[in-house]
Amino acid sequence: MRDRLAPPAGRRRGGRRLWLAAAALLAVLLALLLTQRPRVVFDEIGEFGRVRVAEDASGTRTLYTGAGRARQSVIHPGEPLRLELPYTRVAAIGLALVAPDARILYVGLGGGAMPMHAHHVLPRATIDVVEIDPLIVDVAQTWFGFRPDSLLRVHTGDGRAFIEAAPPQSWDMVVLDAFSDDAIPYSLATREFLEAVRSRLAPSGILLSNLWTAGDLYDSMLSTYHSVFGNVHLLQVPERRQVVLLVSVPPRTVTRDSLLEAAGRLEAIVPGLRAAVRSGYSALSSTGGSVLTDSLRP
Repeated sequence: MRDRLAPPAGRRRGGRRLWLAAAALLAVLLALLLTQRPRVVFDEIGEFGRVRVAEDASGTRTLYTGAGRARQSVIHPGEPLRLELPYTRVAAIGLALVAPDARILYVGLGGGAMPMHAHHVLPRATIDVVEIDPLIVDVAQTWFGFRPDSLLRVHTGDGRAFIEAAPPQSWDMVVLDAFSDDAIPYSLATREFLEAVRSRLAPSGILLSNLWTAGDLYDSMLSTYHSVFGNVHLLQVPERRQVVLLVSVPPRTVTRDSLLEAAGRLEAIVPGLRAAVRSGYSALSSTGGSVLTDSLRP
């Protein structure tokens, strides 16, 4: 006599089939998850710390330095001129504020996304990039498609020393993007350094700087920029604790309207830039931090 608590044979077989199907589906999902996880294709410790490159299933490559808490560069396969990181798209506003044959300096290379993009947008501009870490330069060329030429020149060395050695009025635009893993080197944040940058900017030149708003020295950095340049304009990076700081030297004056107009000229190349300026613009009205100087270096 069949036990009343035992299911019929057909029901047992159906339950087994359902379990096997669920197990197979789980295996497929796990396989997809594993194949989609980025794999590390380069990992080396150089003179200035660890450098890693990760690649996902689509071929997109991401650069990490130090402890790897922040993405330094992202390049998509077949789209080397696409700006992926939000702050790079906001910082592109500078390209609409200079002449087609402008002289531009980037302090900090990363994977080279911003200099390559600028080289494409302004093919007649002379672009210098200074990067302190030779390993980063090698990685940018090997893994991110960075290709220097006669108008896109890379210099290996300390950014501050490079600027201080340059003649006055050497550049029309300077972009400071020399983040380490989670901070800006103190030597690139002091009043003395910013005074050196100001003197190397041509009349109507502009300076853009990528800043973390959560950093311990953020308020002091704002005070320091204000002490050297006067007017300070901030562009909040959408959904990030970052701003792109923009200052200019006379006779140029910058306003929200002038930035919106400039962003409109780049909208076809950098979609969403005008909206980011419209929603993220503010002018620094007061400062609460102390001015950073070389003598106060921690």
